Amino acid sequence: MRCFYVLPFLLLMHAPARGQQCSVSTPIESRSDTIGPTLEHDDKGRTDAVAHLGIAGANIEKLPDLHGFETGIAHTRNELLVFFAPESHAIVLSGTLIPVPYDILRSLAGSRAHDLTPVDGIRGMFVRADNRFQVVYATPDGKAAVAARMWGATGQDITKDQIRGIPGALPEISISGASSDANEQSGLQGLSGGLIGTPSAPEIIMFIDPQCIYSMKAMHILQPTIDAGKVRLKIVPLSLLDYEDNGASTVNARTMLSLPANEMAQTWVNGRLNPGLTAPEPDSGEKLARNTEIARRIGLKGTPTFVWMHRNGRIGRLDGVPTDVATFLTSVSQ
Repeated sequence: MRCFYVLPFLLLMHAPARGQQCSVSTPIESRSDTIGPTLEHDDKGRTDAVAHLGIAGANIEKLPDLHGFETGIAHTRNELLVFFAPESHAIVLSGTLIPVPYDILRSLAGSRAHDLTPVDGIRGMFVRADNRFQVVYATPDGKAAVAARMWGATGQDITKDQIRGIPGALPEISISGASSDANEQSGLQGLSGGLIGTPSAPEIIMFIDPQCIYSMKAMHILQPTIDAGKVRLKIVPLSLLDYEDNGASTVNARTMLSLPANEMAQTWVNGRLNPGLTAPEPDSGEKLARNTEIARRIGLKGTPTFVWMHRNGRIGRLDGVPTDVATFLTSVSQ
C-alpha cells in the first residue's frame, strides 16, 4: 500500500518590481522583495525567517505550537501561507502537517525515499512514487511530519537546493545567456502550442507552465486585448514546477499538447484540463521536450515569458506579467 501526502497549496508571498514569474532556478534572494544581504544556510549570522514574512508585507497570526514547531498563518489580501518554524526562526516550512511519526513514514517509504542533509537540525526526505514526489520534514519531537517547502531567513528556497542533485527532481532547463545566433532564434518556429486570437493580429509566443499562477494572471490581463483583435498568442506549455506540484506540471503540459491547437489555450484558460479522462497522445512527450530545449536555448528564466518578432527581424522579449499593457502592445507592433 502506497501512502502519499500531497501539499494542497503553496502561495509564495512576494511582490517583485520586475515581471512576476514562476521561477525555474533564479534564487529568491535575487528578487526585489528580498530584504537584507544574501544569507547562506550555514551562515552563523542568521536573521529571523518568521520576521521576514512580515517584512515582505504579510500579516502574521500565531497559532498554538505543534510538535516542537511554532506555527502560524502569514497572509495578505490575496495570498495565504501556513508555516512551521523552529525556535531559532532560522527557517520556515510552508506546508501541511502529517500526524504520523516521521520515522514510520521513512520506514514505509523505503528505497523510494532519498534522505536530505539536515538544516538547522531538521531532517527531511525526498519521496518518489511513480511520476509523483514530495518533500517531507520531521517535526522537532519526531512524532509527526510536515509535507512542505523550506525557506531561509531572507527568502531563499532551501528545499530546491537540497533536492538539486537528485535526478529528475528539478526541471531540466538550465539558465544560460540568450543566444543571438539567427539559426537558434529561428528554432522558435519548432515550438508546439495553441493559438488564441485573430489570425491577422500581431503574434506573440507565450511560454507558460499550466500550474503557474502568474501565467494565468498574465492571460487574464491580456484577454481583453485578444478579444479586441489587438494581439494573437501562441501558448507554449512547459513543465517547470514539477518539483513543487508533484509532477502535475508535466501531466498538464502533456494534456495540453494532446489537444488540437485551436482548443489548447482556451481549455487551459477555462480550467477544463482533465488529465484523468484520457491518456496523453504518444507524441506529447516529444513536443514537451522540444519546447523545453528551445526554452533552454533562449535562456528562459521562468513563466510567463513572451517572445515576438519585430518588423526589422529582431527578437522582442518580456519576462513576467506585463505591468503596462499599452506599452507592451506598442513594442510588439513595432
